[in-house]
Amino acid sequence: MVIKAIPPAALSLSDPTTTLQTYLESLSRPLYIIFIASPDPATDAPWCPDVRAALPIFNRVFEESEEELSVVTVQVGDKPAWKDANNVFRREWGISAIPTVGKYSVIDVDGQSIVAVRMLVENDCADEDKLRAFIN
Repeated sequence: MVIKAIPPAALSLSDPTTTLQTYLESLSRPLYIIFIASPDPATDAPWCPDVRAALPIFNRVFEESEEELSVVTVQVGDKPAWKDANNVFRREWGISAIPTVGKYSVIDVDGQSIVAVRMLVENDCADEDKLRAFIN
């Protein structure tokens, strides 16, 4: 399995409406975005215990996949920034809990391309069987 790194210039998470669809159309396969807590400066580990528990499972499951996957990890901010109702990931991306794995793909609906989104959220991210089923 190859985890394809996403160059920062190729995908702007601050404008999810057009940039994401354009990027997905050029990618021609799903994009997985893993939303996690930013590191705590004192420990250099994510401040959220659920994220800390899920990280080894993310690494194992995504690395063991037999398919080429496009994966990007996004830090949602420190605890106060994440708890703010105006956090860009809450407001623009619909992320309500971390960790969250989003599976983004372009599908055709009545001749129109739209971005389809599936989410695996919080405790389900730390369930290895659910995560494997989600990416397959």
